Amino acid sequence: MFNKSLTVVLPVYNGETRLRSNVSEVLELASELTPQFGVLIIDDGSNDDTFEVAEELAAHYPQVSVRRHRQRRGLGSAIDYAQRRVRSDAIIVHDGVTPIDASEIRSLWKGWIAQSPADATESDDVAPMQGALAELANMSAIHAAMERAHNRLLGFQMITPLPFDEAFAELGATAEVATTRRNEASHTERRTGIGQIPPMPRPKFMTAVANFALGE
Repeated sequence: MFNKSLTVVLPVYNGETRLRSNVSEVLELASELTPQFGVLIIDDGSNDDTFEVAEELAAHYPQVSVRRHRQRRGLGSAIDYAQRRVRSDAIIVHDGVTPIDASEIRSLWKGWIAQSPADATESDDVAPMQGALAELANMSAIHAAMERAHNRLLGFQMITPLPFDEAFAELGATAEVATTRRNEASHTERRTGIGQIPPMPRPKFMTAVANFALGE
């Protein structure tokens, strides 16, 4: 067992019938890989009881958390959220479509462990060899990434979380853009006020107009 944290992300659309068994299978396997693990269920705009089942699982298992999308956003949105918000050492995401094969998680985990930097407590004699192996592993990873780029990815995939400072910076930029848009919208409203119907006169003024018309 390797002492690194792992989060398995399960995007789900209308999966209430299979969600319990899928989560149970993933939890059982993840507990064999590392003591620091979790499962993030993303309800991708389901119109059945997927969210309710997910909430039930989260209440029963402390390792399970839930996020809900009101509308269907697809796999890209799930990956983007996981990279920005999940702070585990390793993140494994399912495609949300194909049947879950937990053995894929084990294979991806082993491959990631093989590419992980050597422990700082290892001897100096072992470190150069580990470095050479890491280079070979990185080359293999690059080839695998290129192959995936030309084929539709099915099942599980390993993704890299964004460093905290990068994720925080991008979130700050998003908030700044939103504030700018609100300010621009407010400015536009003020500019387009020309030609609008003026506010109704005050009641006392209307009374004076009526009295004048009646000769009072």
